[in-house]
Amino acid sequence: MKFTFIRIDIGMVSVYREPYLQLGVRASDVMEQFYRALQGPDRIPLRDLITSGGSSYAELKLTINTFGGAGRIDITPGALIVELKDMIREARPATDVVKEHLLLCEETAHKALTSLNVTERILRAGVWLACEGGRPATEAFLAEKGNAALQLDHGIYGNLKKEFTVRFHGLDVDKATKIGLALEVSSLEGADLFAEFDHTRYGSPSVTSSPKEQFQEAEKELMALLHHVGLEPEKIDAG
Repeated sequence: MKFTFIRIDIGMVSVYREPYLQLGVRASDVMEQFYRALQGPDRIPLRDLITSGGSSYAELKLTINTFGGAGRIDITPGALIVELKDMIREARPATDVVKEHLLLCEETAHKALTSLNVTERILRAGVWLACEGGRPATEAFLAEKGNAALQLDHGIYGNLKKEFTVRFHGLDVDKATKIGLALEVSSLEGADLFAEFDHTRYGSPSVTSSPKEQFQEAEKELMALLHHVGLEPEKIDAG
């Protein structure tokens, strides 16, 4: 089934081997390093530099809103979390913007947080697709996959109107990599199918690939996995 990209959201979670418990007392220094690293043609307003905390280290967080509110960086004692929404609308190719931003964020974290080791890095893409044949073709596609596995088109369940979510996880022990794919009917107007793709790298003691290298690998893996399940891009607007 042919598809066109409608929207792409990207997330990265870089999990630390040991928590950075000094974040609370070094919050200003850490925020300043990120602030300076992220400076571009438009300066980040102070209202987009946010500190929050509670009664535990799990609630301690430094937040920076980026890309005019379309992006977000959370620096916590346990992980660096980066979110980028609707990147397909960026003026530059989305893949270039994402690769550079993710790399910059983790490089800055290594400089700002002393002796940081990233033991696990999760890249997640939320992808909305417009499919050839529209919603009816999409529902038929998911029903075909679901019925092939569960045979719910037979017997007492044959006459039910069914909705399917297809989900897969796979671990490559040799490459210390795990991938996951979920497919379901989209709730976003203008899109027919929603796909969520995870690409996780593990390290002992640290992940050796950079965010940019992992993103390039994940991008190829996603397209290969979509092809494997029967989805082919009509055109690639994501860059």
